[in-house]
Amino acid sequence: MTMEILTDPTIQAVGAYMSRLSQRQQIVASNLANIDTPDYKTKDISFHATMQELLADNPLELRKTSPEHLEGWTAIPMQAQPFEEQGLISGNDRNNVDLDNEMLKLSETSFGYAMISQILKGKFRILATSINEGRG
Repeated sequence: MTMEILTDPTIQAVGAYMSRLSQRQQIVASNLANIDTPDYKTKDISFHATMQELLADNPLELRKTSPEHLEGWTAIPMQAQPFEEQGLISGNDRNNVDLDNEMLKLSETSFGYAMISQILKGKFRILATSINEGRG
């Protein structure tokens, strides 16, 4: 018997997306922690590239090295490469962290987490309904 829920592409994409949201939150927290650091440059990750990666037709195939391993698992890269944001205004100390911009990024990240959590919750609700044969 295979564990199809674990190989479901939606579940894998949701997990990878949540990892990216966590990574973005860490980057924004680092930006905020360095708001007064001279020469610090604001960093971020590209969510457009993230979605392209997650929706790609060719996820990385994992090699089964033991009969006990689950078949059909794929790996989606969990870490995106941070980049320095361009075109931001720097202060006298050449630091370009903008508090309002970083707070907006935190709000976007929080919204993304809430949205993807609801998708995951719906997916498991369908599974629970199936297990209970449609009974509440």
